Amino acid sequence: MAQSFTSRLLPRAQGPVYLVLLWPDRTGNWEGRIKNAKTGAEFSFRELEELMSWLEAHKNGENRGLA
Repeated sequence: MAQSFTSRLLPRAQGPVYLVLLWPDRTGNWEGRIKNAKTGAEFSFRELEELMSWLEAHKNGENRGLA
């Protein structure tokens, strides 16, 4: 039987889970926060480039305070 649609959207059981919240700032740019769902550690960013940089660094195994 084929795997259900819902289970394909879930992360690996042992993998980290991060919540990312975005909102427009006063100038119309995006800012937000990343939160580690397991530890509660948070990282704020003021530009989408910061978010993308953090995600790339984390993907490559670098620890920037939220791992």
